[in-house]
Amino acid sequence: MSQEEVRKRNAQLVVEKTLELGLQKGVNNVSIRDAARAAGLTERSVYRYFENREELILSTIYLFWDKLTKTIHQMIAQGGSADLTGYQQVELVFRAYIKLFLEQPEYIRFIFSAEGELNSYGLTASIRARPPGRFDTSTSSMACALRLGQQDGSIGKDVDVKMFYYNAYDAILGIIQRQLLDSTECDLDNAQRLDHLCRLFLRSLREPI
Repeated sequence: MSQEEVRKRNAQLVVEKTLELGLQKGVNNVSIRDAARAAGLTERSVYRYFENREELILSTIYLFWDKLTKTIHQMIAQGGSADLTGYQQVELVFRAYIKLFLEQPEYIRFIFSAEGELNSYGLTASIRARPPGRFDTSTSSMACALRLGQQDGSIGKDVDVKMFYYNAYDAILGIIQRQLLDSTECDLDNAQRLDHLCRLFLRSLREPI
């Protein structure tokens, strides 16, 4: 194995271990020393692959977003989305996100800790690849389903699908964050609340606001 191959392998290992730690305790709580120890490397060697902690954390966040997107795609594919209308695909995507976040709350914790790190480095406004991404250029499952729905007639032509796209993602994250923090006095079941949210959003695709 060449030195360049070793370098790429070790750099990838460090990022993967940083992600594992970040999912456990929040990426904001992961140091270079933590990442090095988890990867079986010295702290000094990590700096051969990453100029500073900022570069390592950014690489880790990108890896997380990539894994999140692939996981959602797999969940949707298992639901047989190819034969569904755009409206039905939107529901499938919506419920896939809800299912994932309910079953793996560490994903939500990571997302919010990652946003905090981006903000601390002054990169929040400059990083454009993170979900949900710009609707106009997005190839995400949700964006594609919304466009398909207006093409096949299952979603009203007058519906503002761009507004739906952004609000749906933010609403899911917002409610689940509050549930994780236990920051409300609501005595309703979390899953039922999210199901209700899903139905409200889906209704808006048939009845423009």
